[in-house]
Amino acid sequence: MRTWQKWTLIILTLLLIPIMYFENRYFMQEQFKLTKHNMQQTALSNFNDQARSQYAAFKIYAATKTHGKIYYFIPQNQNGDDIDLQKQAVTLGNQLYQKVRQESPDISRVTLYISYTAKNLQDNTYAFKPTAEAYGFVKSRFNIRYQRLFTQTGAETIYDMQQHTTPVSFKDLQKNAATIPMIRQLAIDQQLQEHHYTPEQLSQLEALNFPENAQATNFKFTTAGLTLQFVKNPLAIEKITLPMAKVGPYLNPNLVPEEYQMPAVKPSKRQIALTFNTTLNPSTITRIIKQLSMLHIKATFFTTGKAASLYPEQLQQLLNAGHSVGTQGYNKDDNLEAMPASEIASNLKETDAAYFKACGQLPHFLRVTTETPSTDLSATATRPLIAWSVDSEDWRLTIDAATIAKNVNTRITGGDIVLLHTNQATIDALPTIVTNQIKQKRHFVTLDNLFKQRLTPYQQYFKADDQRTLS
Repeated sequence: MRTWQKWTLIILTLLLIPIMYFENRYFMQEQFKLTKHNMQQTALSNFNDQARSQYAAFKIYAATKTHGKIYYFIPQNQNGDDIDLQKQAVTLGNQLYQKVRQESPDISRVTLYISYTAKNLQDNTYAFKPTAEAYGFVKSRFNIRYQRLFTQTGAETIYDMQQHTTPVSFKDLQKNAATIPMIRQLAIDQQLQEHHYTPEQLSQLEALNFPENAQATNFKFTTAGLTLQFVKNPLAIEKITLPMAKVGPYLNPNLVPEEYQMPAVKPSKRQIALTFNTTLNPSTITRIIKQLSMLHIKATFFTTGKAASLYPEQLQQLLNAGHSVGTQGYNKDDNLEAMPASEIASNLKETDAAYFKACGQLPHFLRVTTETPSTDLSATATRPLIAWSVDSEDWRLTIDAATIAKNVNTRITGGDIVLLHTNQATIDALPTIVTNQIKQKRHFVTLDNLFKQRLTPYQQYFKADDQRTLS
């Protein structure tokens, strides 16, 4: 080969080397871009599958950022409308995007996937929680990985997906007229169990801005339960959370998991509730507690407010012994059914105050007669009204223990509420009553156990299978 040919070959080779280098670099970059694109598409596909497995109807939106992109997976209701979870999703996405830019500035491009987890509570009721994940390309010595950088979750929100686009409202939660007073009662009772309040603090607790109507907005409803939110108050209570197991039975069953709904009415003919009207006479209470203990049964008592004020120790003894205690009027002869609403409210407030001062709790039910209560009494009491199905007639002045026992044993059919009083003849009749009923395979329970969660305001109770809604 001639010299000039050698030099020509050398020059051509030198020219080809950079051309081949840059061509190879170009193809490598294109291959790298394709690989990155495939990684991103795989991740997007995975998030798509994940969202579909949680709740199948959704729409994907994309938002371009200066240093990346955000994908939003937004659930849609049965009408095909986006639910307003999108608002929370956008906020969550922007927060996480800023976090990535601040904490990982070396990641030049970031991709965020704002999806959700979903839990089906009932047919059309779902609890959604937004989830945000940030991904980026991280270089190592020999390769590059598309990996998760940060995660963040939003607040759980419950929706009726049949046609709504907004979260469940307080109006949606209402099952019936008893819902609002029951929520208030449960919240107050929970606070009283957790704290030792003075009478003044009880008044402050009762004065909190509890939800009063269907338009209430100071609440959050999640699978954990119902959280009530309060304005600034002397007790510094910001919120009270009622667990789903506690509040669920009193809420709209279409929005509550089946296991937390009001149990179906299954009246037991084997159960009997002995209920005693009492003035808490110390010697009588001591004897009846001893008698019931010997018979191994629990009962329910209805004290007057005055008796609770005079004999707080006896009231506490009944509770300590495992018995339930409700109230009558403040005085033994008070006829609540004949009073106007203002007098009823004053009477019950005085009675409740005496009860609370005696034991640190509030009564949950009120004794009434078998007559239909007045509208004023039902509306003002806002608690279960307890009548009876069996009258022992032990209120008669000349009745003896044998007659009392006979009246009760011949009139019980099962599931009964028995009207009794704490007098000596009744105490003497108890062994005969209990022995007779046990032979018939019946047993004795408190009102709480006879009705369980079915004890609600605006209801009058006669026996396990006889409760009547009041207007």
